[in-house]
Amino acid sequence: MHLTRNETEKCVMARIVRQKKLHQKNFTLKQFGTWAKAETAARKWVKVTLAELPPPIGMKNRMTSRNTSGVVGVRLVHAVRRREDKEYPDWRWIAFWPGCPNSGGIGWSVNKYGDEHAFVLACLARKLESVDRDAIDAEFETFKTTRDYKRLLKLKQITPA
Repeated sequence: MHLTRNETEKCVMARIVRQKKLHQKNFTLKQFGTWAKAETAARKWVKVTLAELPPPIGMKNRMTSRNTSGVVGVRLVHAVRRREDKEYPDWRWIAFWPGCPNSGGIGWSVNKYGDEHAFVLACLARKLESVDRDAIDAEFETFKTTRDYKRLLKLKQITPA
């Protein structure tokens, strides 16, 4: 899991990452004699080091560099709808999370709700981890009068084209 056999350098590398910091140690064949002994020593080091380090940060609420919306678990999706030989652009704010009952998440159309309203609804759905639109709408009615509403809108990094 944390071990890599580096045949070029003739060593076993043990690596652990916690809080974006790499903890690494090399176990060379020169030092241990055989691959098996080097791997055994590396496993022992990993076991001791893991006990000393804090637990890993889960991916569920981690902001990554690929996030373009500004809120974890919320994305802006573009689609083209066709009806009666005409094409209509359709932008939607989608909320998603691990274990969401809807495989693609739950979305709100920018055309129907407006950009800001749809964005906030998606953020609330992500926060509540709910696909119940009535519950999300009820939460929105109380949320829109708070300071957090403006703070949430400041997080939004993109708008539909």
